Amino acid sequence: MSSPTSAAPASDIPGAVASFVPVTPPPRLRLSDMVYEQLETMVVEGRLAPGSALPSERDLAQQMGVSRPSLREALLRLESRGLIVGRAGGGYLVANASQPLLAEPLSQLMSRHSKTVDDVLEMREVLEAKAVELAAERATPEDIARLAQALEALEAAYAAGRDERDGRDGLLDGQDGDTRGASLLTRVPELDAHFHLALAEATHNLVLVHLMHAIFELLRGSVVDNYRAIVGHGADLAELIDQHRRIFNAVASHDAASAQRSLREHLAFIRDNSGDAGAV
Repeated sequence: MSSPTSAAPASDIPGAVASFVPVTPPPRLRLSDMVYEQLETMVVEGRLAPGSALPSERDLAQQMGVSRPSLREALLRLESRGLIVGRAGGGYLVANASQPLLAEPLSQLMSRHSKTVDDVLEMREVLEAKAVELAAERATPEDIARLAQALEALEAAYAAGRDERDGRDGLLDGQDGDTRGASLLTRVPELDAHFHLALAEATHNLVLVHLMHAIFELLRGSVVDNYRAIVGHGADLAELIDQHRRIFNAVASHDAASAQRSLREHLAFIRDNSGDAGAV
């Protein structure tokens, strides 16, 4: 008679039930954990935008109904995670966590390789063409109000810069020793970039919003260069400003097709008059 074989371990038998350890419920959350989670969620969802200031500790504690020690513990944790940063004079700003990872390496590449400049501008065109479509579909009354404010600031700065220039062509940004109209090549492009950022925020696409914030310095630098090139080509800056009004009107009317068409006309105008292949 053959010798008996030893029984196979239960884990090696097909269909055998594995042994599990008991599940231990997680410990009860501390108040500071709940504060942290709420603030983190608001940052991730874009309700606390990069660069925005948090209320003072006293005001924030009152609004959230928590003690200042619990709030302070949550803020320190957010700071250690790179989601907020301390500011001079006290308080915190919402950090742009993706900017050092994305914008700074791109800036370094752009300084060494001209090809990457065209690549970044081409990427912006793709992003903003989709952004304006989504903004037209999703913009809330609050988004439209912010867009209107951004547009009015842009138009007012352009009007002020035009008046400073006093009708004298070629006297921009200190040319020939004259500084009249200098804001046309400084303040106006900055507000132009902020208008495009507001469009991205109106998409309510969290990844797109954070991405546009991450490349904002690249965006602003690109717009400044575009304005200088357009003025150098003798093109009409008034037309460039009016294009923003047409984009806004389409978004405010929730007309996605018109918004995209207006943006593409805006891009074509810049390409044709700046010599730059893909700027906004």
